[in-house]
Amino acid sequence: MLRSLRILSDLVLTQSFTETARRNYLTQSAVSQHLKALESKLGRRLVERGHGQVRLTSAGTTALEAAKDILARYEQMERELKQPISEVTGKLRVGSIYTVGLYELPGYTSAFLERYPGVDLLLSYLKDSEVYEALLDDRIELGIVDSPKPHPRMTITPFTKQRVVLITSTKHPWANRKRVSLAQLHDQPFIVPQAEFPIDEILRKTAVRVKVVHAFDNIEITKRAVEIGLGMALVPFVTVADEAKAGRLKVLELTEGTFERPVGILTRKRAELSLPARKLIELLTAPLSGHHDR
Repeated sequence: MLRSLRILSDLVLTQSFTETARRNYLTQSAVSQHLKALESKLGRRLVERGHGQVRLTSAGTTALEAAKDILARYEQMERELKQPISEVTGKLRVGSIYTVGLYELPGYTSAFLERYPGVDLLLSYLKDSEVYEALLDDRIELGIVDSPKPHPRMTITPFTKQRVVLITSTKHPWANRKRVSLAQLHDQPFIVPQAEFPIDEILRKTAVRVKVVHAFDNIEITKRAVEIGLGMALVPFVTVADEAKAGRLKVLELTEGTFERPVGILTRKRAELSLPARKLIELLTAPLSGHHDR
């Protein structure tokens, strides 16, 4: 039964009988037999085949969600039974958005690996939507995003907050200022590092509208574009601290106050977290001594 559930999960994930057979060291015929046996056991048709796709029936969707939970719990049981309860070892898969993974996490992950050298930490840098998808598909155990969105299958644990600042080139007319108002941003050329980050959130309740001249899916390219004078941008301060200190970018505050974006840790609600995952969450939610000001 357990193997049949794993085969169902792999088949939906890969959309390929060939790849599912390879992953499970079976023939394609054996994969089909396991699937038929599972359907017979449950008394419902689970998948529909056609046009090179494997589509779940409504019963199949229910079975797949249960299969993921059952497999996760079984893997957790194996991990805990195969190692001393006090020993923190094993693989930990984490997915984080770039601005947090590259700038917020290094201090934490260094401390974590120093404390738990037996953990194989795999950190992936993903887009916001990809973090949610990877967590739901059980490709990562922890996800880290900014402005986390509630989801019926996820738990959100607060991690930190990122202070948002305005950046311009050092040759910009505003470069000698310390702060500007939101109203002054109206009709100004802007570069956005992500589709909705974070202009919409800050300007939503105002009449201020900016001109988006470039949209880059990379914070580093965004910073370089601002540096050469293509426009200005709203970004987390932690991502530009080094450039500001080196005098390559000008950082300005907004007179209306400090704008912050919450960063959260995502986990699947019904999944039993591994010991390494629990220990990393403990570390992330207990600020590091001497960690830089965000």
